[in-house]
Amino acid sequence: MTPKGSICHLCGTVVLVAIAALVNGCRVPGALPDRALGFHSEESVVDGRLDESRYRSHPFAMDFKPASRSGVMVPETKTWLWWNESGLWFAFAAKDDRIVAAPPTEDEHAVDRQDRVEVFLWPEGSESYFCVEIAPGGAVHDYSARIYRRFNDAWRPEGGQFAARQTAGGYVVEGFLPASALRAMGFATWKPGTHFQLGLFRADFDPDDPGNPLWLTWIDPQLPQADFHVCGAFARVTLRR
Repeated sequence: MTPKGSICHLCGTVVLVAIAALVNGCRVPGALPDRALGFHSEESVVDGRLDESRYRSHPFAMDFKPASRSGVMVPETKTWLWWNESGLWFAFAAKDDRIVAAPPTEDEHAVDRQDRVEVFLWPEGSESYFCVEIAPGGAVHDYSARIYRRFNDAWRPEGGQFAARQTAGGYVVEGFLPASALRAMGFATWKPGTHFQLGLFRADFDPDDPGNPLWLTWIDPQLPQADFHVCGAFARVTLRR
């Protein structure tokens, strides 16, 4: 998701970082153009295999950046997203030669200490945004939140489907959020022209240095310390057909 858990709660963060995060969290970057999210009628089997024809197309995003760090190698991350009347479909293919993962448990916050990919959705006009984090072993942490870092772990996307699978060179994740769950999240419409804010992220842990993960982001809010729970970490997307 973002720095939460040991690093993620900013428990020991200096005042300057907290102020910068709050200021950036109150504005949406107006300089970014809308990103088009394309329609596709295909409905994938959510099994973590990425063997449908859709995944032979160009990814929606693969230009992930290191958040608040420089001079580091960025592992490849490909992300596919598309929509149809059924809902929102997404998948990640992450290169990782030292995976940190564990089987799912009843403790969703166990995901905080694992490699993972993350999708954040913020409906137009909503005070809340919604987060799904999926680790290579299939563990999921889903929750809603409000600026700034007001988390609600009780949120679940009714009918959501998620799957993960480790591969020879990393791991893949698939997910689906049905239109009914999107409406419950506050999407007034789900059709061409619908706008919302989207965040795409990844946490890459080093087994030898678990307290210092590499945070990757599609949109860099350019903060002194990595934090994705700010408006500047999102980009506005529009459903296109």
